[in-house]
Amino acid sequence: MSKYITLIALFLVVSSSCSLQKNNTKHVVFEPTNNNDDYTSKVFDALQNDKELDCNIEFKTGVYHFYPENAYEKYVKISNNDNGLRKFIFALEGRKNITINGNGSTFVFHGSVIPFLIEDSKNIHIQNLNIEYDFPFDFEGVVVANNEKEKTFDLKVHQDNTYKIKDDILYFSGYDWEIGLGENIVYNATTKSPEYFTAHYEHNFHKNFLKAQALEDRIVRFSNTNAAKVPPVGSIYSDKGPHSENRNIVGFRVYKSKNLKLDNINVYHSGAMALIAEKTETISLNEFNVILKEGSSRVISATADATHFINCKGKITLNNCRFENMLDDATNVHGTYMTNTEVIDSVTVAVKFGHFQQQGFNFAQKSDTLRFIDRNNLLPVGIGVVKNIQMINENYYTITLEEQIPEFSEKKIAIENITWMPSLEVTNCTVKQNRARSLLISTSRSVLIENNYFASMMAGIRICGDANFWFESGPVSNVVVKGNTFENLGIGGHAPQAILQIDPIIGKKYRGDGYYHKNILFENNTIKTFDPLIIYALSVDGLTIRNNTIIQTKNYPKIFSELSQFDIQNSTNIKIEGNTYKGDNKASISILNCKILKIESNQNGFEKNVIKNPNKYFYQN
Repeated sequence: MSKYITLIALFLVVSSSCSLQKNNTKHVVFEPTNNNDDYTSKVFDALQNDKELDCNIEFKTGVYHFYPENAYEKYVKISNNDNGLRKFIFALEGRKNITINGNGSTFVFHGSVIPFLIEDSKNIHIQNLNIEYDFPFDFEGVVVANNEKEKTFDLKVHQDNTYKIKDDILYFSGYDWEIGLGENIVYNATTKSPEYFTAHYEHNFHKNFLKAQALEDRIVRFSNTNAAKVPPVGSIYSDKGPHSENRNIVGFRVYKSKNLKLDNINVYHSGAMALIAEKTETISLNEFNVILKEGSSRVISATADATHFINCKGKITLNNCRFENMLDDATNVHGTYMTNTEVIDSVTVAVKFGHFQQQGFNFAQKSDTLRFIDRNNLLPVGIGVVKNIQMINENYYTITLEEQIPEFSEKKIAIENITWMPSLEVTNCTVKQNRARSLLISTSRSVLIENNYFASMMAGIRICGDANFWFESGPVSNVVVKGNTFENLGIGGHAPQAILQIDPIIGKKYRGDGYYHKNILFENNTIKTFDPLIIYALSVDGLTIRNNTIIQTKNYPKIFSELSQFDIQNSTNIKIEGNTYKGDNKASISILNCKILKIESNQNGFEKNVIKNPNKYFYQN
């Protein structure tokens, strides 16, 4: 018996050890075992004990497993994801000066657990680790047969998926979760990129569900599809479940924190965004990669964005990162528009969120400066400083200002928080093989995008602004895009996607009221593309396009062949010079309702004269 107790004590010393040095920093060391032992409680204890101390946690190189049974649980409201009760493994709340070093270890998470919660914390450094899950949060398979006439296709289900068929409906599952089919996409098995014109294969699950029939082992026949075409044989079909149910398991949930550093981290999979940061100041990501595990035959990494930043401030830095095979954007940096529902008195307004996945967001606090805008033209009508904000429920707030609210007249009003807007630097990063865009930028602080490679399914860099659908705020005022390479974007076949797409959502009759964005520089970039459209710009004061090299490729057939290479509308202070186009025909520049133009007439490969060929696809309401 005594020998048995001695062995237990020895195991505890080997698996984790703790020491305290004179500088009041606690040091915790974990060592791996040769089985699937659950480290959840050990990590929780290390973070919860001696919370007043700084802490260094080190994992000796190996594989560590984490399970939901003993995980920390709390209700969270995660913007642009699904709110709810969630379980967390590394729960950092109210902490400071924490370093977690994985030394190249792989953390395997079982079930519906979120790896990292970082809330009300500062000076957090996480490095040198890999994140993987036991079961994928998407359903994948290779198409082994199809019938265009009958609208059926047969799928060889990926070995990592578990599933069942009940009443003709397929459900896929994991350790402690199950979900039906919903949003799908088709990938090319050779390139591991979205299939060319993948819009043809998108089934609208809102209209009718896919019927599933089991054939031989792990072969399922699907019918009742409403897609334009059935997926081609040899392609890979992926489904992540219904919208509003498939954004539960983020990789990193960062909230109300400061000075976060993430270095040399590989996120091989997540069941929503790999990283979502809200109301956080100064974040640095270096070699933070959202990628497929080497040797994996799957095609999906994160089932939503690789990174997403909402109403942050300070500086966001992304350097030497790889973002590949996500089912949404590489990054989205924006603020939030709330809509005014009622003027309660001369200093108080009632507001709500426009999008259901923003509900419960910590919109503002005392002393924040708010900007009131007209939802029709997105132009400001005044500002105010918050005296008090009260959340009545997740979608109804009252805001009291220090002084009288601006005069609204009969305007539809949205409100954004301009105190919480970050600067952004994206350098030496790679974005490819993902659904949706590379970067979405909506912040009025300085932005530098330099020396990156972009090859997404949709737009390269989208600068939008929208107070009527996504309600993502932020007119830009100083954006530099230089020295980047863009290759064969826009293969999805939806509405045309530009390399630089500046498309605030403003109705046609309001576009003459003023300008939403300003001061955008696009220079010394290399664009290799099969489709014509390079730049679409609406409502910009100050756009310079210079010294870019554009090369027509033949990798794919053109989708929107009638468009001009540059399409500038309702803008002013436009300078276009020194650009080169190499293709079958000369490139054209379309100008509509613009003022103060300086356009070089002898750019290599361009028509000498501008034309009027406005894009008929972009928000022509």
